[in-house]
Amino acid sequence: MSSPYAPLPPLSVGPITLAHPTILAPMEGVTDRAFRGLIRGFGGCGLTVTEFVSSEGMKRDDPKAWRQAELDPEERPVSIQIYGREPGAMAEAARACEGLGADVIDINLGCPSKAVTSGSSGSALMREPERAYKIFKAVRAAISVPMTVKMRLGWDDQRLNAPEIAYQAQEEGASLVTVHGRTRQQMYRGVADWRAVGEVKAKVSVPVVVNGDILTADDALLALEHSKADGVMIGRGALRDPWVFQRVAHALRGERFEEPSLEARRDALLHYFDLLQQGVKSERHAVGRLKKVIGFFTRGLPYGEELRDEAFHLHELEAIYHAVSAYFERLAREGLSDGFAQLHGAHEVGTSLSEREAKFAVFQR
Repeated sequence: MSSPYAPLPPLSVGPITLAHPTILAPMEGVTDRAFRGLIRGFGGCGLTVTEFVSSEGMKRDDPKAWRQAELDPEERPVSIQIYGREPGAMAEAARACEGLGADVIDINLGCPSKAVTSGSSGSALMREPERAYKIFKAVRAAISVPMTVKMRLGWDDQRLNAPEIAYQAQEEGASLVTVHGRTRQQMYRGVADWRAVGEVKAKVSVPVVVNGDILTADDALLALEHSKADGVMIGRGALRDPWVFQRVAHALRGERFEEPSLEARRDALLHYFDLLQQGVKSERHAVGRLKKVIGFFTRGLPYGEELRDEAFHLHELEAIYHAVSAYFERLAREGLSDGFAQLHGAHEVGTSLSEREAKFAVFQR
């Protein structure tokens, strides 16, 4: 099988050339050290990004902020994303994160959550571009590693200023910009506008990465086609299918991806359990993370709701571990390994934009 799209050139972040033009999106409560290790272990992911870290939290020496910025010494390349509105605090946080071993520092202008925007940070900075520019300048002056910026199309439909902000980020020294194809006011409603990301691509000379609604390999190819971007950033797609980066890598090469076995899927989830227990602050914290990931990994799978309900009422790691093992044993006994490819979107050349929109509506339910 050959890919209908021209091969992408290597994606570089300053002097760093990524092995794949794919980036794991920063997700609060998800992309901790363990989850990033899980995704990287499957291959196909060019760059991982931490949960977004509060610059003010680091300034106050908040243990949560420092924990979110924790890196594995073997995790390379890796980016730490920081957020805030004070240029000085952002510069200090960036400098500290470089000291922790970050290969890249990413500035958050994309988070739409009320908790972040109520403090005039994240995507709220798109309403204050001059402040954002001061942050770019301060962070660039504070670090020696590449600086990148993640943003949305704008605050709302009346302020679609991503091209202008991306251009100024480039002028202040950003090596790459990522754009989620929605405004802040859209949150995660509707369908990401990948074509609008193309307006940013036309405005700047640094690499542009497209983000939003990229759940499968088909989505990745369509997003690249419509945006003309240099790479893709995937968030929720990795929650539903940790092999999505491998699928994308195969699709870009025009190769068919060999579906992982039921045993491989089970081992992946149990391996995440093991990773999570390394350096976890408490069993309660680990249990909470496990329940969240189990929920994502089993959405739409046979008997998945039963496992999620059982796990919800368990409070010990060992008990959840055994419940997951028993769940996959049941699937194996009943021969329910078929359908995983369809559920997780194995690459099929020729998916139309309307088909993509219909498929995304299914995932939203």
